[in-house]
Order: sequence, then C-alpha cells, then structure tokens
Amino acid sequence: MTALAEAIKKVATGPHLSKDLTQQESRLAMDEVLSEKADPVQAAVFLIALRMKRETDDENLGILESIQSVTAQFSCEVDELLILSDPFNGYNRHCPIAAFLPAVLAASGLPAISQGVKEMGPKFGVTHSQVLEQAGVATDLSVAHAAAQVNDAELGWAYLDQAQATPHLFGLQTLRTRIIKRPSLATLEKLVMPLKAKNKTYLQIGFVHKAYPPVLAWLAAQVGFASTLMVRGIEGGVLPTLRETSNCFTERLGVAEPYPISPELFAISQDTRGVLPLQGENVTAAATVELGLKALSGQSGAAFDSLILGAAMALNHFGLQDSPQQAADHVRATIKSGKAKAYFERGVK
Repeated sequence: MTALAEAIKKVATGPHLSKDLTQQESRLAMDEVLSEKADPVQAAVFLIALRMKRETDDENLGILESIQSVTAQFSCEVDELLILSDPFNGYNRHCPIAAFLPAVLAASGLPAISQGVKEMGPKFGVTHSQVLEQAGVATDLSVAHAAAQVNDAELGWAYLDQAQATPHLFGLQTLRTRIIKRPSLATLEKLVMPLKAKNKTYLQIGFVHKAYPPVLAWLAAQVGFASTLMVRGIEGGVLPTLRETSNCFTERLGVAEPYPISPELFAISQDTRGVLPLQGENVTAAATVELGLKALSGQSGAAFDSLILGAAMALNHFGLQDSPQQAADHVRATIKSGKAKAYFERGVK
C-alpha cells in the first residue's frame, strides 16, 4: 500500500477514529501527491480529510517540507531579504496595492520579493501577477532570474510565480478548484522559501482568523525564516487597515507574540480601510496599476499611505529603522524623491 493510501486510512475514518499523522507520514503522502502519479481522488480525500480533522503542526510541517523539497531554490548575495506572501487567490474588494511594495522596500534598503500565481480558486481574485503583468513587469521569471534581480543593487526586487518556483504544486490547481474548500496548501504555499539571503531571510505574511498566528510562527521558525511579521491584513493580505490599530503578531522562538500596528504611529490618518477601486468600478488589475503608479509618483491618498505603512512597518519590525515614525519618514522621502518609482520601472520589461 502506498504512503498516501496509508495516510488516508489514518486521517479519513470519522470524527472519533481518525488519527494524526507523524511529520514523516505527512511528508511521504504529500511527496506522492506532488509526484503527479497519485490518484487524484486519493489526493483530494487526503487534503480534505486533513482539513476536516484539523491539521497538526507536524502534519503541516511534513507537507511544507515536501513542497519545499520540489521548489527551485537559490541563495542570494544580499545580506537580508524579505519575502512577501499575499493570498495567492487574490483580492475581490480592495485593490492589491501590495504588488508595488517590493519595489518600495528595495528602494528603501530592504531587497524583497513577492510570490503567487496568476489566478487561484475558489476566490479567483485580482493577484500581484495580474497587476504586474498589466504594468509591463515580467511575471514568468525563473528562480535564478529572480535571484539575479534581487542581487542587482539598482533593482533589488522581483515577483516569483509558483509555476516557475514549484511547478509540481502549481500543477494541482485544477484539483484544488474541484475540492472547492481551501486545503492547508493555501496557507503552506505562502511559507515557501525559494530565495534565501546570505544572512537573514524574513517573511511578511497575512492572516484572517486568530487561530493562524501560532501555526504560522512555529512553521516559519522551523523552515528557517529569521523573523516573521504576521499581519491581520485586508482580505488576509500583508497590508493592515489604514484607519485603526490591527492585531498583528511577531514570531519569537517559534511563538506568536502580539505586535499591534497603529497607523497613527506612522503618521497616517485615513477614513478608509484600504485601497478601493475608482468609484463605481470593480477591482481590476488596470485600476490597481493606475492607483499604484500615482502613489509611486507621490500622489497622496489611500494607495500612497498603504505603501508607506506596508514598507515602514517592515523596516521597523525587521530592524532597519529604529521607530515607526523614522521608518515612515524614510519611506516617504524615498517615494517623494522618485527613487521608488525608478526601482519599479527598472523591473518593467
């Protein structure tokens, strides 16, 4: 009997008889799923049974280790690198302005990448890939090419698509759509580390439900992130609301600790939660690009403030700036000088 079949026998036997998998059992079962040789029905049963039982830390880590093992991985020449992981299934109610955040961070002194896919069910929202493609940025870089962009002192940022970094996981998209409900892969794929800095690799990741920070903190520490900022973000993303304090978390020794983020500390005052499309319009990649480019040009508004907050809280949290105010002043100056826009434009094809 295969490892996947053995795992199903343990986790899919009802609310009273189901048993947890060991880390090794979970990894071997996921290895089989990612090999693309597994029966798709068995793969679906495995993923949904784990969700219904509720995944343990060891089960999540086993799956994540399996995903990481089939991910193309490169070491960068930079001392520090931030990986931004917005929800891979995108946004429906707010413009994903964080697509412009890696360029702002790189221009502010912290090389950064974002990772994702062009579209993902069941939400099928607007993604970083769609926004950047609309803006003329290459969204099909190999991991090696993304590393080269990060290493370029005049660029320092990249977008990396799952189709390039982890094609075996990307190949499960149809299966995941047919499952309908999001399996643990929706969380674990955001913890993948395709690029690694010489010294410290950081993670900025969003969440919605309060049960996630302890899970994210433990997993991020296990896979080697030097520090993790977990953001109670808009639509589960890496940008918090602009109008009130967000109950975010930081990771310390694998444990999630409260790290509230108040826009006021960054000299931001807005009545809106996040970046909304133009009045009467749905969220689109084109509208997001328009607002993002205006923000990079220094035009005030929710998009500008979102980029300030997203970059400044990262610079402060990861130790590049001593205070929220100092970090916000630094990012504002970086954008107002045209440096951030120049960094973004160097990434355009």
